[in-house]
Amino acid sequence: MSDEPAISALSGPGIGAGAARDGRPFRLGFLLHLDSDLAPAAAYREAVRLFVAAEELGYDSGWVIHRHFRQGNEHVSAPLVLLAAIAEHTTRIRLGTAVYVLPLADPLTVAEDAAVLDELSGHRVELGVGSGPFPTAWEAFGRGIEDKHTVYDQSVARLHEVLEGRALNTAGEVLHPPGTDLRQRIWQATTSDPARAVDAAVAAAESGDGLQLSRAGTWAGRQTATQQAAIVEAYREAAAKSGHEPRVQVSRAVYPNSDRAAAVRAVTPGVHRWQSWTSAQRGEPELGVEEYLERDRALIGPPETIAASLAADPARTAATDLLVSFVPGVPEPDEHLRLLTDTARQVAPLLGWRPLREA
Repeated sequence: MSDEPAISALSGPGIGAGAARDGRPFRLGFLLHLDSDLAPAAAYREAVRLFVAAEELGYDSGWVIHRHFRQGNEHVSAPLVLLAAIAEHTTRIRLGTAVYVLPLADPLTVAEDAAVLDELSGHRVELGVGSGPFPTAWEAFGRGIEDKHTVYDQSVARLHEVLEGRALNTAGEVLHPPGTDLRQRIWQATTSDPARAVDAAVAAAESGDGLQLSRAGTWAGRQTATQQAAIVEAYREAAAKSGHEPRVQVSRAVYPNSDRAAAVRAVTPGVHRWQSWTSAQRGEPELGVEEYLERDRALIGPPETIAASLAADPARTAATDLLVSFVPGVPEPDEHLRLLTDTARQVAPLLGWRPLREA
């Protein structure tokens, strides 16, 4: 049976609000988790391989996570360095951070590193910044997490100034290479604190930054898709008033497989792996696999089922960018490649997405 009826049925509501500037319903990106037990060098080589494959599949962007030490079992403590290696093996795909833990670094240094990477990559950098989820990282860097929001706001303001070409000293020296164009490609992952989330999104819009929203869920510190939709609406209204082009990225976990039971079996080791880490760090009790997946709002099963869930997601339909990841699984290299392929060829087209070269 042709895909066309399914595409039409699934992609209707929300496309006008969320459409990317190029006329497609959204841009498609993937978030790379390097949380396997591969040695670091092997994991980084695998990252390059996956970005190359994603570019060939037509993904618009690829994003790397930022975790200090091995928090979350991740290997990526220096995302801009990793993206520099990836840049040398790709030519088109956008290179993003999701997200760089900005308050634990000097914004001037981040701007310098990002500007150099932008030159090396042919101006493909998408600089997503946030405050990070782990208090122990703040402790290690000698920062007080009680001032988290204030420090973050100050860091973002400083990053803006540097990339805008403001004089940095009495000699009038400015960022080199210049980051004026990169300034238009900052994204902010705003707080999930319900008392601050809308105000933070509005501030991002007023500054001309994109909005990054993490995966929806019912965990403490997560937002539901409905709550995220309200945040996106406030962001879009503020962007319109400020005269800025809205950029909204919504992240969702997908694991396409025609056999849902087989998909659940595939992600079960990842569920146990993540929970064993969080239990040790946070003292959280382990849940059963199905309960965990429900609370995590992971979309697992046949591509048509996943696409239908995404089509009904009020935050996703208002977004310009869909960011997919394959958590809570920790896929082996070939399985990771299959997931990238099936998402690009079987899930996203049901929502109206096509690679830019085919649009």
